[in-house]
Amino acid sequence: MGILKPFLKPGLLGMLVAIAAVSPAAAQDLSPITTMLTAIGTALTGPVGRALGLVALAAVGVLFLTGRMNWLYAGSVVVGLVILFGAATILAGF
Repeated sequence: MGILKPFLKPGLLGMLVAIAAVSPAAAQDLSPITTMLTAIGTALTGPVGRALGLVALAAVGVLFLTGRMNWLYAGSVVVGLVILFGAATILAGF
């Protein structure tokens, strides 16, 4: 620990200067992140999400048609679609 003591004081001083120099308002602007997450949510629940859901259900139908469907897989696709398109209602319930 004796080796680290000479480095401790300048490091502590640098950390205090950095904390004092940070503006609190700089950390408050989250609009780019909000915009990105809103775009992802809109894409998943809008026409793109509906198209992906249609493809998933069509794949389940084709697998049922050929006799290769696993019931657990079919159930997970249906539950996933219910959660995806019911997310706004589920969150409103919380």
